[in-house]
Formats: sequence, C-alpha cells, structure tokens
Amino acid sequence: MAQFQFRLDTLLKIRERERDNRQLELLQALSAEEILLERAKLLDMEHQRLQENLRAATCGVLDVDQVLGYRRYELILAAQREELGRQLEAIREEVERRRAALLEANRALRMLELLRDKQRERFLKNTLKKELKEMDELAHRQSSVEGDAWAEY
Repeated sequence: MAQFQFRLDTLLKIRERERDNRQLELLQALSAEEILLERAKLLDMEHQRLQENLRAATCGVLDVDQVLGYRRYELILAAQREELGRQLEAIREEVERRRAALLEANRALRMLELLRDKQRERFLKNTLKKELKEMDELAHRQSSVEGDAWAEY
C-alpha cells in the first residue's frame, strides 16, 4: 500500500514553528506584564506605608523636615507609579498585538492541517477504490479460470 505524503509538509512544519514562536512571545509579554503588576503592588504598599508614617509624624510634636522628606518621597513614588502606568499600558498593547499574531499563526496552521486532512482522506479513498478494483479483477480472473476448467469436463 502506498504511503500518504503531504506535499506541503515543510510549510506545515514552518507554520508550527511560527505558532510556537508566537506562543513564546505572548508568554514573555504576559510575564513582563506580571512583573510590572507586581511592581505596582509593591509601590502601592510603599505608598500606604508612607501615608501611615506621615500620619504618625503629624501627631504630637511636628518635625517639619521629616514631613517634607515624606512629601518628597511621596512625589517620587507618584512619579514612579505614573511611569509604571505608562509601561503597563504599553505592555498591554504589546500583549494584545502578540495575541492577535498568535491567532493569525493558529489560523494559518489550521488551514494547512485541514488541507492535509482532506488530501489524506482523498488519498485513502482512492487507494481503497484501487484495491477494491484490483480485488474485483482478481476475483473475475479466478472465476474465469474456474469456469474454463469446468468447461473442459
């Protein structure tokens, strides 16, 4: 029996590698987003701690230098949080771009897989048809030979 060979098998392998690369790129972007979210959480915790220190510093004896230091640090944290927000927005756009690229790579791969499956099915159907035809011819020859043998008696 003949073996099925998909003519676009090399292209199929290339599409699979492209899909795998797109998955990896998406995972990297998602990982970067997670890192930024973790940093944002740490900044929020630091800001909350700063607010508690600022409240404690304003109770009782007021140390103006300490309060000013807290306010400066608060401005630094706000600037860091703002920058982190910009980075998060950029990485989220990148995640969406990479997600779309992965979807497109999956679509291209799926199209080739469907083509391969249809061609394999057609090949198997044709092969089965040929085998049945050969068996019919063999059976016909066999019956002809047997019929000739009976005719001699």
